[in-house]
Amino acid sequence: MASDAEQRYLAAMADLGDGPVRSADVALRAGYKDRGSTSVLRESIPVPADIGPMAETLIRELSLEGYSEVEFRRDASGRPFLMEINSRLSASVEIAVRAGVDFPLLLYQWAAGEPISRVRSYRCGRRMRFLQGDVEWLKEALRDPGHPDAPRPTAAIATFLAAFARRTGYDYWDRNDPAPAALVASRVARSLPGRIARVLRHPRSLATAQVEPQ
Repeated sequence: MASDAEQRYLAAMADLGDGPVRSADVALRAGYKDRGSTSVLRESIPVPADIGPMAETLIRELSLEGYSEVEFRRDASGRPFLMEINSRLSASVEIAVRAGVDFPLLLYQWAAGEPISRVRSYRCGRRMRFLQGDVEWLKEALRDPGHPDAPRPTAAIATFLAAFARRTGYDYWDRNDPAPAALVASRVARSLPGRIARVLRHPRSLATAQVEPQ
């Protein structure tokens, strides 16, 4: 798990006309070469006492309606700094849904003029993992151990494997709807021959290739 100075905090808010519906999560792991890269391991947490009011004020002052995601990063002293505001549904909304805040459903009810479901609380400590991105994180750590933000190779491998030991949800995977996971798996499988061929033609490319941010 990264230190607080390296963590990103996301406050998800929905202004649906009857007070904000909100949740929060922390990025436990993300690509360290690109500080704006996709988080690959995140956990639902209570809305922080400092970040929550700031996010609500921003959304209110900007007159944003519907769903917004406000991202902060803390410095070494724990002070939060605003990184960005996404006034749209994003990939990280899945952890809020699995924690008990179904923002897409709430937005549908709001837009359709239907009664909006009450959300009184949500489950904290739920984890979501982007496995493909986590594999890329491990590759980054192993091929560039000299990077100042990279963990030691043995620590990186141990951290990667330890995530399997804890109950965790996975992006794209839902046993009641396996189609998205099957689509992603098929795309990865189709890309493997080309990747292997490039490595065989240029063996050093494996050590120098950069992961494209998502």
